[in-house]
Amino acid sequence: MATVTLPLSISLASAVTPIDVGRVSFEPPPRKDAPRSGTAGGGSRSDMLSCSSSIQAKTKTLTALTPGKHVGLSHDRRPVLYVYLPKTDAKVAEFSLFDDKMNGVYQTDISVENSKGFIAIKLPSALSLVKNKPYHWSFALACNPEDRTLDMVVGGWIEYTQLSQDLQNKLIKANSLERISLYARNGYWYDAVATVMELQQKEPHNSQLTRTWTELLTSVGLSLNIVATAN
Repeated sequence: MATVTLPLSISLASAVTPIDVGRVSFEPPPRKDAPRSGTAGGGSRSDMLSCSSSIQAKTKTLTALTPGKHVGLSHDRRPVLYVYLPKTDAKVAEFSLFDDKMNGVYQTDISVENSKGFIAIKLPSALSLVKNKPYHWSFALACNPEDRTLDMVVGGWIEYTQLSQDLQNKLIKANSLERISLYARNGYWYDAVATVMELQQKEPHNSQLTRTWTELLTSVGLSLNIVATAN
Protein backbone atom coordinates (compact mmCIF):
# COMPACT_ATOMS: atom_id res chain seq x y z
CA MET A 1 0.00 0.00 0.00
CA ALA A 2 1.34 3.41 -0.94
CA THR A 3 -0.21 6.79 -0.37
CA VAL A 4 0.74 10.18 -1.71
CA THR A 5 -0.46 13.46 -0.25
CA LEU A 6 -1.18 16.01 -2.96
CA PRO A 7 -1.60 19.60 -1.69
CA LEU A 8 -3.58 20.23 -4.85
CA SER A 9 -4.75 23.73 -5.69
CA ILE A 10 -6.07 24.31 -9.18
CA SER A 11 -5.53 27.94 -10.03
CA LEU A 12 -7.99 30.05 -11.99
CA ALA A 13 -5.16 32.00 -13.59
CA SER A 14 -3.72 30.69 -16.82
CA ALA A 15 -1.80 31.73 -19.87
CA VAL A 16 -2.94 28.59 -21.71
CA THR A 17 -5.42 29.08 -24.52
CA PRO A 18 -8.64 27.22 -23.60
CA ILE A 19 -9.62 24.24 -25.72
CA ASP A 20 -13.31 23.60 -26.15
CA VAL A 21 -13.91 19.96 -25.21
CA GLY A 22 -17.58 20.38 -24.39
CA ARG A 23 -19.10 20.10 -20.95
CA VAL A 24 -17.58 17.28 -18.92
CA SER A 25 -20.15 15.06 -17.26
CA PHE A 26 -19.96 11.61 -15.72
CA GLU A 27 -22.31 9.13 -17.35
CA PRO A 28 -22.91 6.05 -15.20
CA PRO A 29 -22.19 2.78 -16.97
CA PRO A 30 -25.38 0.82 -17.76
CA ARG A 31 -26.62 -1.50 -15.00
CA LYS A 32 -23.80 -0.51 -12.66
CA ASP A 33 -25.61 0.81 -9.59
CA ALA A 34 -24.08 -0.16 -6.26
CA PRO A 35 -24.83 -3.81 -5.35
CA ARG A 36 -27.68 -4.18 -2.87
CA SER A 37 -25.45 -6.20 -0.57
CA GLY A 38 -23.39 -3.12 0.16
CA THR A 39 -23.89 0.58 0.66
CA ALA A 40 -23.96 3.40 -1.83
CA GLY A 41 -20.88 4.88 -0.16
CA GLY A 42 -19.16 7.93 -1.53
CA GLY A 43 -19.84 11.51 -0.66
CA SER A 44 -18.45 13.41 2.26
CA ARG A 45 -18.73 13.70 6.01
CA SER A 46 -19.54 17.20 7.23
CA ASP A 47 -19.07 16.43 10.94
CA MET A 48 -15.29 16.75 10.73
CA LEU A 49 -15.32 19.19 13.63
CA SER A 50 -15.47 16.20 15.96
CA CYS A 51 -12.15 15.10 14.50
CA SER A 52 -10.39 18.46 14.46
CA SER A 53 -9.90 21.62 16.43
CA SER A 54 -9.43 23.56 13.20
CA ILE A 55 -11.94 26.14 12.01
CA GLN A 56 -11.33 24.72 8.53
CA ALA A 57 -13.41 21.69 9.50
CA LYS A 58 -16.52 23.87 9.38
CA THR A 59 -16.14 24.44 5.64
CA LYS A 60 -14.14 21.47 4.35
CA THR A 61 -15.10 17.86 4.85
CA LEU A 62 -13.65 14.40 4.46
CA THR A 63 -14.59 13.42 0.91
CA ALA A 64 -14.15 10.32 -1.22
CA LEU A 65 -13.80 11.18 -4.90
CA THR A 66 -16.43 8.74 -6.16
CA PRO A 67 -19.52 8.92 -8.41
CA GLY A 68 -21.92 8.50 -5.48
CA LYS A 69 -24.38 5.60 -5.70
CA HIS A 70 -22.94 4.44 -9.01
CA VAL A 71 -20.08 2.07 -9.66
CA GLY A 72 -17.18 3.94 -11.21
CA LEU A 73 -15.08 2.09 -13.76
CA SER A 74 -11.32 1.95 -14.21
CA HIS A 75 -9.27 0.27 -16.92
CA ASP A 76 -6.41 -0.17 -14.43
CA ARG A 77 -6.19 -3.40 -12.41
CA ARG A 78 -4.65 -1.40 -9.57
CA PRO A 79 -6.31 2.00 -9.82
CA VAL A 80 -5.38 4.97 -7.67
CA LEU A 81 -8.19 6.07 -5.35
CA TYR A 82 -8.48 9.62 -4.03
CA VAL A 83 -9.76 11.10 -0.80
CA TYR A 84 -9.85 14.77 0.16
CA LEU A 85 -8.59 15.15 3.73
CA PRO A 86 -9.08 18.48 5.55
CA LYS A 87 -6.73 19.45 8.35
CA THR A 88 -7.40 17.01 11.15
CA ASP A 89 -6.17 15.97 14.58
CA ALA A 90 -6.46 12.31 13.60
CA LYS A 91 -3.19 10.44 13.12
CA VAL A 92 -4.33 7.25 11.40
CA ALA A 93 -6.88 6.21 8.82
CA GLU A 94 -7.91 2.74 7.75
CA PHE A 95 -8.33 1.78 4.10
CA SER A 96 -10.48 -1.26 3.35
CA LEU A 97 -11.46 -3.08 0.17
CA PHE A 98 -14.49 -5.40 -0.03
CA ASP A 99 -16.05 -7.59 -2.71
CA ASP A 100 -19.66 -7.13 -3.85
CA LYS A 101 -20.89 -9.20 -0.88
CA MET A 102 -18.94 -6.94 1.48
CA ASN A 103 -16.43 -9.67 2.33
CA GLY A 104 -13.08 -8.18 3.26
CA VAL A 105 -10.41 -8.36 0.55
CA TYR A 106 -7.73 -6.04 1.88
CA GLN A 107 -7.16 -3.65 4.77
CA THR A 108 -4.31 -1.41 5.87
CA ASP A 109 -3.61 1.57 8.10
CA ILE A 110 -2.52 4.88 6.60
CA SER A 111 -0.67 7.56 8.52
CA VAL A 112 -2.40 10.94 8.11
CA GLU A 113 -0.56 12.85 10.82
CA ASN A 114 0.15 16.41 9.63
CA SER A 115 -1.49 15.60 6.28
CA LYS A 116 -4.14 17.48 4.36
CA GLY A 117 -5.27 17.76 0.77
CA PHE A 118 -5.82 14.98 -1.70
CA ILE A 119 -4.63 11.56 -0.55
CA ALA A 120 -3.77 9.19 -3.38
CA ILE A 121 -4.30 5.58 -2.28
CA LYS A 122 -2.39 3.04 -4.34
CA LEU A 123 -3.13 -0.67 -4.10
CA PRO A 124 -0.14 -2.93 -3.37
CA SER A 125 1.54 -4.69 -6.27
CA ALA A 126 0.37 -8.09 -4.99
CA LEU A 127 -3.28 -7.05 -5.24
CA SER A 128 -5.19 -6.47 -8.46
CA LEU A 129 -8.92 -6.21 -9.12
CA VAL A 130 -10.72 -9.02 -10.89
CA LYS A 131 -12.15 -7.91 -14.23
CA ASN A 132 -15.87 -7.03 -14.30
CA LYS A 133 -16.29 -7.53 -10.53
CA PRO A 134 -17.46 -4.58 -8.39
CA TYR A 135 -15.58 -3.72 -5.21
CA HIS A 136 -16.43 -1.38 -2.39
CA TRP A 137 -13.66 0.67 -0.81
CA SER A 138 -13.70 2.75 2.33
CA PHE A 139 -11.49 5.27 4.08
CA ALA A 140 -12.08 5.47 7.83
CA LEU A 141 -10.50 8.32 9.75
CA ALA A 142 -9.79 7.22 13.32
CA CYS A 143 -10.87 10.30 15.26
CA ASN A 144 -10.68 8.42 18.54
CA PRO A 145 -8.49 5.28 18.46
CA GLU A 146 -10.10 4.20 21.74
CA ASP A 147 -13.59 4.23 20.20
CA ARG A 148 -13.69 3.25 16.52
CA THR A 149 -17.45 3.78 16.39
CA LEU A 150 -16.56 7.48 16.07
CA ASP A 151 -14.61 6.93 12.86
CA MET A 152 -15.38 9.23 9.92
CA VAL A 153 -16.01 6.86 7.01
CA VAL A 154 -16.33 7.60 3.29
CA GLY A 155 -15.94 5.39 0.25
CA GLY A 156 -17.42 4.17 -2.99
CA TRP A 157 -17.69 1.45 -5.61
CA ILE A 158 -15.20 0.59 -8.32
CA GLU A 159 -14.91 -2.00 -11.07
CA TYR A 160 -12.01 -2.91 -13.30
CA THR A 161 -13.26 -3.09 -16.89
CA GLN A 162 -11.23 -3.10 -20.08
CA LEU A 163 -11.68 -0.32 -22.61
CA SER A 164 -13.60 -1.06 -25.78
CA GLN A 165 -11.62 -0.85 -29.02
CA ASP A 166 -13.69 2.13 -30.11
CA LEU A 167 -12.93 4.04 -26.91
CA GLN A 168 -9.25 3.13 -27.14
CA ASN A 169 -9.12 4.59 -30.64
CA LYS A 170 -10.76 7.83 -29.48
CA LEU A 171 -8.40 8.15 -26.53
CA ILE A 172 -5.36 7.73 -28.76
CA LYS A 173 -6.47 10.68 -30.91
CA ALA A 174 -7.53 12.88 -27.95
CA ASN A 175 -5.50 15.40 -25.99
CA SER A 176 -5.34 15.26 -22.19
CA LEU A 177 -8.46 17.36 -21.58
CA GLU A 178 -10.43 15.43 -24.17
CA ARG A 179 -9.42 12.17 -22.50
CA ILE A 180 -10.94 13.35 -19.21
CA SER A 181 -14.23 13.95 -20.98
CA LEU A 182 -14.11 10.63 -22.83
CA TYR A 183 -13.43 8.69 -19.66
CA ALA A 184 -16.23 10.45 -17.78
CA ARG A 185 -18.84 10.06 -20.53
CA ASN A 186 -18.11 6.33 -20.73
CA GLY A 187 -18.32 5.64 -17.00
CA TYR A 188 -14.57 5.52 -16.29
CA TRP A 189 -14.77 7.85 -13.31
CA TYR A 190 -11.52 6.83 -11.66
CA ASP A 191 -9.50 7.25 -14.85
CA ALA A 192 -11.02 10.69 -15.39
CA VAL A 193 -10.03 11.78 -11.86
CA ALA A 194 -6.54 10.29 -12.20
CA THR A 195 -6.04 12.15 -15.48
CA VAL A 196 -7.06 15.44 -13.84
CA MET A 197 -4.60 14.86 -11.00
CA GLU A 198 -1.74 13.98 -13.35
CA LEU A 199 -2.41 16.92 -15.65
CA GLN A 200 -2.60 19.38 -12.78
CA GLN A 201 0.91 18.43 -11.72
CA LYS A 202 2.15 19.31 -15.22
CA GLU A 203 -0.04 22.38 -15.84
CA PRO A 204 -1.01 23.90 -12.46
CA HIS A 205 -2.22 27.16 -14.03
CA ASN A 206 -4.40 25.72 -16.79
CA SER A 207 -7.78 27.45 -16.46
CA GLN A 208 -9.42 25.02 -18.87
CA LEU A 209 -8.43 22.22 -16.51
CA THR A 210 -10.08 24.14 -13.66
CA ARG A 211 -13.34 24.28 -15.61
CA THR A 212 -13.08 20.60 -16.51
CA TRP A 213 -12.47 19.66 -12.85
CA THR A 214 -15.41 21.77 -11.73
CA GLU A 215 -17.76 20.19 -14.26
CA LEU A 216 -16.60 16.67 -13.42
CA LEU A 217 -17.18 17.13 -9.69
CA THR A 218 -20.56 18.83 -10.00
CA SER A 219 -21.79 16.15 -12.42
CA VAL A 220 -21.81 13.68 -9.50
CA GLY A 221 -22.96 16.15 -6.85
CA LEU A 222 -19.65 16.81 -5.12
CA SER A 223 -19.37 20.23 -3.49
CA LEU A 224 -16.78 22.57 -4.94
CA ASN A 225 -16.37 24.26 -1.56
CA ILE A 226 -15.11 20.94 -0.26
CA VAL A 227 -12.73 19.72 -2.93
CA ALA A 228 -12.07 22.48 -5.46
CA THR A 229 -8.83 23.34 -3.66
CA ALA A 230 -6.81 21.81 -0.90
CA ASN A 231 -5.45 24.94 0.75
